[in-house]
Amino acid sequence: MNEQKERHLDELISRTINTTKPEFDAEQWMQKYPEEFQMLKSRSGQDSRVYQPNIWRIIIKSPIMRIAAAVIIIVIGFFVIHNRPVERVESPEVLAVSKSPAELTTFASLTFAYRQGGIELFEEMCDRAISLAGPRPAEISVQKLLKEFNRRNSERERL
Repeated sequence: MNEQKERHLDELISRTINTTKPEFDAEQWMQKYPEEFQMLKSRSGQDSRVYQPNIWRIIIKSPIMRIAAAVIIIVIGFFVIHNRPVERVESPEVLAVSKSPAELTTFASLTFAYRQGGIELFEEMCDRAISLAGPRPAEISVQKLLKEFNRRNSERERL
């Protein structure tokens, strides 16, 4: 009995509510709403191009491609910096102005020489300081070293 009541109830509901699928009739809609149809028609003429994805946007939005691009830029930067020609300025003024080995080997004069002429001028200043200081023994004993140290200290005390 329950099944019969359910079937009967289902039939009543389906008769009351239209359960068929609605279908759109474009011709009827155009006749019923002509202003809206004209507005749609005018809009379709303005922007009728087909969407085409932009390959550059897709590449730039990808995080892996961003990292790859950054690595490429850094490598090119290092390559350019490493292979650029070094401009060397010969600066004989540094050697001419400095008269003593101590003046030649100060941090300021060696830095200036390196910035002006690179490692070549730096080495030239060091060689000149060594030649001005005179020959040095190849070996020195601890006793001779202490004797030299004491002699220099006594000279400083006198001044």
